[in-house]
Amino acid sequence: MMKKVLMICYYFPPIVTSGVARSFEFSKLLPHLGWEPLVLTVRHSKDPWIEPSLGADPKGIRVERTLEWNLAGLADFLHGCCCRVARLFGKSLTHNLFREYLCLPDSQIAWFSTIRARSLARECDLIYVSCSPFSSSVSAAIVKRLTGRPLVVDFRDAWSLNPTAHPGRFQRAMIDRCERFVLGACDALVVNTDGAARLYAAVYPEHAEKIVTIPNGYDALTPVDRRPGEGDFQIMHVGTFYGERTPDALLECLAEMGRDDIVFVQVGGSFQSYEQFKKRVRIKILPRLPRERALELMREASLLYLKQGWEPGVSEHIAVGAKTYEYLATGLPILAETPPGDNAELVRKYASTGYVVTSNTRADLRHAVERAYDARSRASVAIHPEFEKKLSRRDLTRQLATLFDKVSARSGSNS
Repeated sequence: MMKKVLMICYYFPPIVTSGVARSFEFSKLLPHLGWEPLVLTVRHSKDPWIEPSLGADPKGIRVERTLEWNLAGLADFLHGCCCRVARLFGKSLTHNLFREYLCLPDSQIAWFSTIRARSLARECDLIYVSCSPFSSSVSAAIVKRLTGRPLVVDFRDAWSLNPTAHPGRFQRAMIDRCERFVLGACDALVVNTDGAARLYAAVYPEHAEKIVTIPNGYDALTPVDRRPGEGDFQIMHVGTFYGERTPDALLECLAEMGRDDIVFVQVGGSFQSYEQFKKRVRIKILPRLPRERALELMREASLLYLKQGWEPGVSEHIAVGAKTYEYLATGLPILAETPPGDNAELVRKYASTGYVVTSNTRADLRHAVERAYDARSRASVAIHPEFEKKLSRRDLTRQLATLFDKVSARSGSNS
């Protein structure tokens, strides 16, 4: 008999972001494994990073939508008013206190999901929530308390343990409190790397038995049927650069090498240091593209470039983006400029040809680029059989369905 799961997913089609694919693929595949999804998502996202879309709901999936109030917009408006007043007195305000004290634990707390989720949960056997935004997990935990339905929380990225997030002191305290509440309420916590599982088990040893690793994985293999040595040597990056994640060290290496047949291709818009390097390195900038088109362009690369920033004071880097899996699914050589951690290990383990630089030194990075360039005519293009077998979205959905079965059975025996 088919069971029903309420999937609370703020990011869901027709929204197009990297956070959509995991939940969407799960929702498509779960019915084949005995679970019928009922998706609750936002009607019109107020997230400034989201481009508005007029697409329809995915076919064959029941989708319910609720409104979101623009809390971030209000906080920014109030901050702007205070800045204008401060300038009259010759002062400058840099920190947005309204965001810190109103957007708790994040601005999507103003997505009106809790009441609707409570009603929908009564139709379902289990609740699943995809984060971020992490306020969705707080809403889901409240609904679990109100309805008694078992709850599986999926942290696509770490919450309080995210090294790239730098909340203010008050916001940090609230995030810690909310996260502890969520872990206490949920029946299982899904994280997407073994490193994240270790860190969360260390911080919350009382909940260690709830923590399960289900990686991001790939949707489809996109093997390349040509040798990457043909034509210009294209080093391609797909995505955006921000914070510590910049291509500057690589571009310095390319400028030093001075080879006219090497092109750096950035798919996802320009970056801060473009003007600095545009006369020293051949650079091609492409705008943000639909995911399918970006995946198509990847297959034209000679070398795919993966960059993860070094974060001060962070000893274990646990984040692995969807891009890493998409790169690996092409079978092309990968240059990974990353700190030691899960990202580096994934490329080492599954790339057909991987050049992994974890030393944060330009000499090592240049040596890796030169090795890749010299090997361009004989580089292998192949997808690792273990990657194909273990990290398909179908296999990962099977793991999720098995977890649902266990949690549901355990909840039924305790009721």
